[in-house]
Amino acid sequence: MKEFTRPEAVIMSYPLRSLGNPDDFLFLDIETTGLTPETAQIYLIGALSHTEDTGWTLRQWFADSLSSEEEILRAFFSFASSFKTLVHYNGDSFDLPFLMRCAAQYGIPHPFEGMNSLDLYRAARPYRKVFGTGRINQKSMELFLGLSRADRFSGGELISVYQNYLNAGGTALLQQLLLHNEEDVTGLPVLLSLLSYRDFFLGSFSEEEAEEENDEGTPSFRIRLKGSCRLPVPVSFQGETFSLEAEEDRLTLILPCFSGELLYFYDNYRDYYCLPEEDRVIHKSVAEFVDRSAKVRATARTAFARKEGIFFRVTGTAPSGLKLFRPSYESRERWSDLESLEQAGGNALLFLAEECLVSAGLRES
Repeated sequence: MKEFTRPEAVIMSYPLRSLGNPDDFLFLDIETTGLTPETAQIYLIGALSHTEDTGWTLRQWFADSLSSEEEILRAFFSFASSFKTLVHYNGDSFDLPFLMRCAAQYGIPHPFEGMNSLDLYRAARPYRKVFGTGRINQKSMELFLGLSRADRFSGGELISVYQNYLNAGGTALLQQLLLHNEEDVTGLPVLLSLLSYRDFFLGSFSEEEAEEENDEGTPSFRIRLKGSCRLPVPVSFQGETFSLEAEEDRLTLILPCFSGELLYFYDNYRDYYCLPEEDRVIHKSVAEFVDRSAKVRATARTAFARKEGIFFRVTGTAPSGLKLFRPSYESRERWSDLESLEQAGGNALLFLAEECLVSAGLRES
């Protein structure tokens, strides 16, 4: 076994102290010769830790022979036992189960029982729609956040490099193996900033403004909100009924609009009369002054008012008190306008924005 230790200059891109004492966190990554302990082995374990006295330190335990796996496991488990939280990327699915199954094969106790696990892959996965990266593996998310690598190998490609090292040795091959693991581990503090997207979309918003826009003859309704935290990289999302843009601590929701006439159907239709000659309805308090021959009782289908204007689509649960318009009685489409939103008052705008985020899967209902 070879063990390498050196100080590491870490720029923390997320307030780690908001999660706990930095000294309690252990950032880790493993390198293996395959996908399962039954047919493969761990040949490298990297860990990044912090103390108030020494700052950040990178440690790597390397199996320089096929018989060294148990030795690096024991050394790593002994070191890791004093930490409270493990930080990794997709470690809940791969690194931790692999380590525990290897430990079981050797009859070695592992220190993970009772430890917290912070999987940055799982934290990022709900927001993959807005990242625009396609894949959300570690390298893709590092590129998204602007982190560049000197390492050009994938974990799979390094298996043959490790086999060549076992056969021939050599500093150059060893450095390739160490570098890949080093950048996997030291990239984790940068990837912590992915938690900002969780904090942003699940956090609170305050109203900035709402306005109608008419860009090149295409009307839209924009809601601008201020979030409770800042994003490291702007993101956007194009949905079926709205789109969003988020930059720093600002969120903009863009709802395509319909310009024309829609109908508002009265729920209390029994309180209305239709005036067929005038093609309109009036309340019964006014209808008593109208000749009986000129009015007929309204029905759910005929008790409506027409309105001309610019309307935005409403999906999900509508804010309380918001007037909803439809193209026809049979239609399931629901629309509203800026005037109705202002009349609804209260937190109607924030409620509408939240429903958009819920429909995009960016926020829980």
